[in-house]
Amino acid sequence: MLNDIEMLNFIRKNAQMGCQGIEEITPYAKEEKFRKALETQQEEYKTIFEEADRLLHERNEKPEDVSAMAKLSSKTMTMMQTMKDPSVEHLAEMMYQGSAMGITKITRHQKDYAGTNPKICDLAKRLLKTEENNMEQMRTFL
Repeated sequence: MLNDIEMLNFIRKNAQMGCQGIEEITPYAKEEKFRKALETQQEEYKTIFEEADRLLHERNEKPEDVSAMAKLSSKTMTMMQTMKDPSVEHLAEMMYQGSAMGITKITRHQKDYAGTNPKICDLAKRLLKTEENNMEQMRTFL
């Protein structure tokens, strides 16, 4: 079972990876409408990240970042995938798959969360809704 701190760190890391994924894809995003969608998604991830960060600091806890290995792995995979096919459809598919993975993880973590803090529960729900909305938005570019 996850406690409040573990859940907040998970939410923070998930949002951090969402931001990183968008940062990696954006240089390849040539279509303006797609680029705007990525910017909107990134702003939402940043807001969630900052809220989780704030809640951790309120508890005098040190926030955990995504590991350097996970960041490097993501960056390498993105570079390989975009070199293979930099089309908007493929970029949207990559983002769609990332959000699908995020949905799976946040759903699992919500079930494992032992806490009842309404702020943390709401933030987890917000992250889930964000991932669902991001998938829906990316679907229009597939």
